[in-house]
Amino acid sequence: MSYLTYLASDHPLEEVKNPHDRLLSVNEALDLGVKNIPEEFLAPDFDRDKPEVLLCADRRVDLDLLGRVSDGGHDDDFCLLPFEEGEDVYTRKKYKVSLGWPQYTRGRAEKIIQYIRENLRHTDEVELWRIWMGTDETPSIFSTSISVNKLTPQDIYEIDNRNVIEEAQRFGGLPVQYKLVIKAEQEKIRMPTAYGFFLMDGSQSDRRQFCPVGL
Repeated sequence: MSYLTYLASDHPLEEVKNPHDRLLSVNEALDLGVKNIPEEFLAPDFDRDKPEVLLCADRRVDLDLLGRVSDGGHDDDFCLLPFEEGEDVYTRKKYKVSLGWPQYTRGRAEKIIQYIRENLRHTDEVELWRIWMGTDETPSIFSTSISVNKLTPQDIYEIDNRNVIEEAQRFGGLPVQYKLVIKAEQEKIRMPTAYGFFLMDGSQSDRRQFCPVGL
């Protein structure tokens, strides 16, 4: 069981890999000076050229006794990755990516908003979900919507920090999910063309009455 924050859209969502994490072979890691490689990967019978066996990062993530995270604060320290749909995923949209990051920062949230804006160039809306994976019960889904031009980093923070486990206790232990529907900016509204005909009243003043025709 685990939390999951994900985006969903009817237009393909581009995969974004975290530039601070790299999957390397043992020899690649040794060439970069990586230390503390587990002994099992240094055994004589292990293929040191086997690709993508070690996950290496160029920044350190620390957690103090109060649960505070220190990760360097890089704005691009996040990933958006496709994932296999499970029974807990209730979106009806075809394309989905999960959001992963050490923690929220304003800079990272702003980049997520840029990503959403780009996708909304091709579709009407994008969904941002916060759920708990691994439940057997049908969840209660709470949905709100917002225009993308009003979307702020605070909105990203609030949904990503929803404690859906604690909040489920208010509903007798039944699971809850939160969905934020982000709408594309509306184009300037154009007045519809009026179709109809004129009735002449036959008077000398030549008054006319416009009679609209419903379409």
